Amino acid sequence: MVVTIIIAILLIIIICGALFFTQINNAMRSATGKDTPADTVVKNELVKKIEASKTGNAQTDAAIDKAATTLKQTKMSTIMKAAKNQNQASALLDKTTDLTAAQSKAATTVVFHNAAYSKLRTAIADGNWVAAYNQYKTLSTNGNFSTLEGELN
Repeated sequence: MVVTIIIAILLIIIICGALFFTQINNAMRSATGKDTPADTVVKNELVKKIEASKTGNAQTDAAIDKAATTLKQTKMSTIMKAAKNQNQASALLDKTTDLTAAQSKAATTVVFHNAAYSKLRTAIADGNWVAAYNQYKTLSTNGNFSTLEGELN
């Protein structure tokens, strides 16, 4: 009987953790002021994707390495705030990339004014990494990321 109660309580805790993962993760980030373990996992996956785009060209690969390092060093809370505000996003791009101010502004203008990216921005701003990943897959599949890259070049 006691074992059944303990198992039921553990099951309830696991279900609540799964259902409220985003809120728990955001609360942990707010309480500590640091990235959470989930944030670190997300960043590591993004870094893998970034590093997978290396071309063998020393100049291009150096820029890719810089982007990966910068992502690792940027707090997820900073990224989330930038997803809510175009000016903050432009400033973050200015600070963390080799883009000029005009290029950063152009990039954020496309992302903030094209409805195709609004669900992704909202998911990032909310710290909802599952929804952000699903939006990333959708945008990758339907060609919107290729279109964005073309618009920026």
